[in-house]
Amino acid sequence: MTIKNVLAGSVVLCAGLTFAGAEEASAARPCASGVKTIKPVVLEDPGRWTYTYDLSWCADGGTVAWAEPSVIARVHTPACRWVGRIEESLRKPPQGSSQWTATDMSEFSCADTAGKEHGVNPWVIVNFVPAGAYKVTSGIDPA
Repeated sequence: MTIKNVLAGSVVLCAGLTFAGAEEASAARPCASGVKTIKPVVLEDPGRWTYTYDLSWCADGGTVAWAEPSVIARVHTPACRWVGRIEESLRKPPQGSSQWTATDMSEFSCADTAGKEHGVNPWVIVNFVPAGAYKVTSGIDPA
Protein backbone atom coordinates (compact mmCIF):
# COMPACT_ATOMS: atom_id res chain seq x y z
CA MET A 1 0.00 0.00 0.00
CA THR A 2 1.34 3.43 -0.83
CA ILE A 3 0.54 6.65 0.92
CA LYS A 4 -1.11 7.89 -2.27
CA ASN A 5 -3.90 5.36 -1.68
CA VAL A 6 -4.25 6.32 1.96
CA LEU A 7 -4.41 10.03 1.16
CA ALA A 8 -7.31 9.72 -1.26
CA GLY A 9 -10.01 12.08 -0.07
CA SER A 10 -7.73 13.79 2.47
CA VAL A 11 -7.24 17.50 2.73
CA VAL A 12 -3.67 18.51 2.00
CA LEU A 13 -2.36 21.15 4.38
CA CYS A 14 0.38 23.61 3.48
CA ALA A 15 2.29 21.34 1.08
CA GLY A 16 5.99 22.10 1.07
CA LEU A 17 6.18 23.80 4.47
CA THR A 18 8.14 22.61 7.46
CA PHE A 19 6.28 22.79 10.76
CA ALA A 20 7.63 23.47 14.23
CA GLY A 21 9.18 20.63 16.21
CA ALA A 22 7.89 19.45 19.59
CA GLU A 23 10.03 21.93 21.56
CA GLU A 24 8.96 24.89 19.41
CA ALA A 25 5.32 23.78 19.40
CA SER A 26 5.15 23.52 23.19
CA ALA A 27 6.80 26.93 23.60
CA ALA A 28 4.53 28.58 21.03
CA ARG A 29 1.34 26.82 22.14
CA PRO A 30 0.81 26.16 25.84
CA CYS A 31 -0.51 22.74 26.80
CA ALA A 32 -1.76 22.31 30.36
CA SER A 33 -1.94 18.51 30.00
CA GLY A 34 1.61 18.22 28.61
CA VAL A 35 2.69 17.86 24.99
CA LYS A 36 2.54 14.31 23.58
CA THR A 37 5.15 13.26 20.99
CA ILE A 38 5.94 10.22 18.90
CA LYS A 39 9.37 8.64 18.72
CA PRO A 40 10.81 10.32 15.59
CA VAL A 41 10.54 8.18 12.46
CA VAL A 42 13.84 8.04 10.54
CA LEU A 43 13.93 6.69 6.98
CA GLU A 44 17.14 6.79 4.97
CA ASP A 45 19.32 5.70 2.14
CA PRO A 46 22.60 5.64 4.10
CA GLY A 47 25.18 8.05 2.76
CA ARG A 48 22.64 9.58 0.36
CA TRP A 49 19.72 11.10 2.31
CA THR A 50 17.84 10.99 5.63
CA TYR A 51 14.17 11.83 6.27
CA THR A 52 12.98 12.37 9.85
CA TYR A 53 9.29 12.79 10.73
CA ASP A 54 8.07 13.90 14.13
CA LEU A 55 4.63 14.72 15.52
CA SER A 56 3.59 16.45 18.71
CA TRP A 57 0.11 17.29 19.97
CA CYS A 58 -1.80 18.64 22.94
CA ALA A 59 -5.04 17.23 24.29
CA ASP A 60 -7.30 19.11 26.64
CA GLY A 61 -10.32 17.32 28.07
CA GLY A 62 -9.85 14.27 25.85
CA THR A 63 -9.83 16.34 22.66
CA VAL A 64 -6.80 17.23 20.53
CA ALA A 65 -6.36 21.00 20.84
CA TRP A 66 -3.50 21.20 18.33
CA ALA A 67 -1.10 18.94 16.43
CA GLU A 68 2.21 19.87 14.80
CA PRO A 69 4.02 17.62 12.32
CA SER A 70 7.70 18.22 11.55
CA VAL A 71 9.90 16.98 8.71
CA ILE A 72 13.67 17.28 8.51
CA ALA A 73 15.23 16.31 5.17
CA ARG A 74 18.99 15.93 4.92
CA VAL A 75 20.96 15.27 1.75
CA HIS A 76 24.41 13.70 2.27
CA THR A 77 25.80 13.66 -1.28
CA PRO A 78 25.77 16.07 -4.26
CA ALA A 79 24.27 13.24 -6.36
CA CYS A 80 20.96 13.64 -4.46
CA ARG A 81 18.50 16.43 -3.82
CA TRP A 82 15.37 16.82 -1.74
CA VAL A 83 12.43 17.57 -4.03
CA GLY A 84 10.20 18.50 -1.07
CA ARG A 85 7.07 17.46 0.76
CA ILE A 86 4.69 16.04 -1.82
CA GLU A 87 1.57 15.24 0.22
CA GLU A 88 0.63 15.84 3.83
CA SER A 89 -2.54 15.88 5.87
CA LEU A 90 -3.92 16.00 9.37
CA ARG A 91 -7.37 14.44 9.65
CA LYS A 92 -9.74 14.74 12.56
CA PRO A 93 -11.46 11.54 13.67
CA PRO A 94 -14.82 10.57 12.23
CA GLN A 95 -17.87 10.98 14.48
CA GLY A 96 -17.72 8.56 17.41
CA SER A 97 -13.94 8.01 17.24
CA SER A 98 -11.03 9.74 18.97
CA GLN A 99 -8.29 8.59 16.55
CA TRP A 100 -6.60 11.28 14.46
CA THR A 101 -4.44 10.54 11.40
CA ALA A 102 -1.37 12.49 10.33
CA THR A 103 0.34 11.65 7.03
CA ASP A 104 3.35 12.88 5.13
CA MET A 105 5.12 11.92 1.92
CA SER A 106 8.27 13.60 0.67
CA GLU A 107 10.52 13.00 -2.33
CA PHE A 108 14.26 12.66 -2.85
CA SER A 109 15.89 12.33 -6.25
CA CYS A 110 19.36 10.85 -6.79
CA ALA A 111 21.45 10.45 -9.94
CA ASP A 112 22.86 7.01 -10.73
CA THR A 113 26.38 6.51 -12.12
CA ALA A 114 25.09 7.29 -15.64
CA GLY A 115 23.59 10.58 -14.43
CA LYS A 116 19.96 9.45 -14.72
CA GLU A 117 17.80 10.61 -11.80
CA HIS A 118 15.65 8.21 -9.80
CA GLY A 119 13.18 9.39 -7.18
CA VAL A 120 11.92 7.83 -3.99
CA ASN A 121 9.09 8.78 -1.65
CA PRO A 122 9.63 8.25 2.08
CA TRP A 123 6.23 8.30 3.82
CA VAL A 124 4.73 8.11 7.30
CA ILE A 125 1.22 7.56 8.64
CA VAL A 126 0.57 8.16 12.35
CA ASN A 127 -2.73 7.22 13.97
CA PHE A 128 -2.94 8.86 17.40
CA VAL A 129 -5.41 9.52 20.20
CA PRO A 130 -5.63 12.44 22.63
CA ALA A 131 -4.27 10.44 25.60
CA GLY A 132 -0.94 9.83 23.81
CA ALA A 133 -1.15 6.33 22.30
CA TYR A 134 -0.13 6.10 18.64
CA LYS A 135 0.72 3.68 15.84
CA VAL A 136 3.21 4.46 13.07
CA THR A 137 3.33 2.95 9.58
CA SER A 138 6.12 4.05 7.24
CA GLY A 139 8.06 3.09 4.17
CA ILE A 140 9.91 4.16 1.06
CA ASP A 141 8.26 3.82 -2.37
CA PRO A 142 9.65 4.54 -5.84
CA ALA A 143 8.58 7.97 -7.11
